[in-house]
Amino acid sequence: MSQLLNFLPPAICLLFTIYAIARVRRHLIYVWARRFNGCEDPPKYPHKDPIWGLDLFYSQKRAGEKGTLLATSKRLFQENGKTYEVSILGQRIIHTMDAKNIQTAWANSWKDWGLQPIREGLAVPFFDKGINTTDGEYWQHSRSLIRPTFSRIEVANLKSLEKHTDRFLTRLPRDGSTIDLQGLFSCLFLDVSTEFLFGESMDSLLPKTPIDSDLFIKSFDYARIGLGRRIRLGRFRFLHRDKKWHEAIRIVHAQVDRYIGRAVQQQQEKQAQACDQSLDPGAQHRYVLLNEMAKQTQDKVDLRSQILAVFMPGRDSTGYALSNIFHALARHPGIYQKLRDEVSCFQDQPITFEMLKSMKYTQWVINEGHRVHPTAAQTIRACLRDTILPTGGGPTGNSPIFVQKGDHLIASMWSLHQDEDIWGADAADFRPERWKGLKPMWTYIPFLGGPRTCPAQQMVLTQEAYVLIRILREFARIENRDENAWTEASRVAFMSKYGVKVVCSHSWLSKGMATSFLKTIQSQSTAVLDGQLNAIPSPVVAASKTLQLLATAPALLQAGVLRRKALVAHLLTLTGEDNTLLQERREIEEVMEAFKRGDDQVCENWESEMAWIVARKAIFGEQW
Repeated sequence: MSQLLNFLPPAICLLFTIYAIARVRRHLIYVWARRFNGCEDPPKYPHKDPIWGLDLFYSQKRAGEKGTLLATSKRLFQENGKTYEVSILGQRIIHTMDAKNIQTAWANSWKDWGLQPIREGLAVPFFDKGINTTDGEYWQHSRSLIRPTFSRIEVANLKSLEKHTDRFLTRLPRDGSTIDLQGLFSCLFLDVSTEFLFGESMDSLLPKTPIDSDLFIKSFDYARIGLGRRIRLGRFRFLHRDKKWHEAIRIVHAQVDRYIGRAVQQQQEKQAQACDQSLDPGAQHRYVLLNEMAKQTQDKVDLRSQILAVFMPGRDSTGYALSNIFHALARHPGIYQKLRDEVSCFQDQPITFEMLKSMKYTQWVINEGHRVHPTAAQTIRACLRDTILPTGGGPTGNSPIFVQKGDHLIASMWSLHQDEDIWGADAADFRPERWKGLKPMWTYIPFLGGPRTCPAQQMVLTQEAYVLIRILREFARIENRDENAWTEASRVAFMSKYGVKVVCSHSWLSKGMATSFLKTIQSQSTAVLDGQLNAIPSPVVAASKTLQLLATAPALLQAGVLRRKALVAHLLTLTGEDNTLLQERREIEEVMEAFKRGDDQVCENWESEMAWIVARKAIFGEQW
């Protein structure tokens, strides 16, 4: 033992000497290469701890805990320039918000940069190799597995999204009560993504979520929290010790392995029947990513890593993006009305991919939402070989920068999107009109660009537009019920810390109408019940007539043909008088036909399902 203790000091000194020599050698090579290539250093962050850089590390950690990470990033760029470098634990990190540097690293010289040195092994044992953790041939393998998923024909298939959006809309109250849209959006896109990826939805929007789905969701969310901690620890991730995290991973793996086993079995059965002439090769089938991946590999561990690597960013990012958009719309009623005006031009036409792409103002609003409130604020790359960034060096910031293998580059998309030199003095404001005639390239990159651009970009934008239009058709206004400004909170993606608390006003029910309903019913109830429908005074709106008439539907059914005819006449008048009732028109026509036939059962079923009952109870209380 004493001999070992005597050996330790010289060994430590030797290791330190070797490390110091390597650092000096690396620096001398850097200085020579920088001069040879005509490069200059970017501005350096003024560390209080120049050796380890822990001052900045802890400063950013506190900013993340306080919800000021984005503001801190913006301030650092303002103080140090659009490209600057820091050193944390001996690692050189270049921060940039310059579009030229980002384009170079992500497109022009993208093979000089990669993710694997940073992320390899980071998520183990949750998942290992996938499209977001590898470079080179294995990345190409991962990319080829998921590429067919996001082809245009699959993006344009909105049937599954329609089903889950219908469920989502039934969860939105029509009685004037406050609802947090952020949680519901997360449930919506959890259901959509799990059905798309695994072939089986978690059905979290149903009144009673299946027990195994609820356990999977909670376990997956906890596994993500643990992964976030490991990402923040970086090379010190071995310090992360959490038995609960490993148990959550075990539960997630068990569920995903069940899906994988089913997909592999189905693929094996199809291969066995490949020569069966009775099979129709052109038959329509529901596209499931896992099933398509199983056609190319049946390695279950590989499939698990690949599918979880895709599911990880897709779990909440689309839901958070829509939440951020509605956070802004609730505070800008004029923009919401412009959206409704655009939607009304299409009346009640079925929503198609082509329709979504043709709605310019809707696209502007979605673009502005991604620009102002990011779901992904920055991204990182490791330098795989010595290379050059085109700008950001020297006193003026216009000289190229030499980057050595092993250096890291962090690109801040959000700071780029907030750059007043590009977007104007009102860059921080939510103003969709700025997109008129604007076709930015590398100055607007919410999904990045180049060969490693987000493969789900078109699908995400399509889903956001579809859900937005469905809500616009359903509700006349979205009223804000939260005094807090948008404040960041981050899991894997950025979201609103305080949610998106709003009141949804139905397109034929608003506060003003509710008051009119009450006064009219109180003063004219006898006239209505007697069938003297024309006695309802002006200026009672057509929607108020509808609610009154429907509220007396059982009595009208019992009163015979004349009252049914009177109701039908007023419903016909209603559909012609108010061009805002596009969403309800089809439902009104259906109930009109039922009244014409005297079909009591249909009328009762319709009566039990329609939102006007909720509104009626909210307005008039238990007396109904």
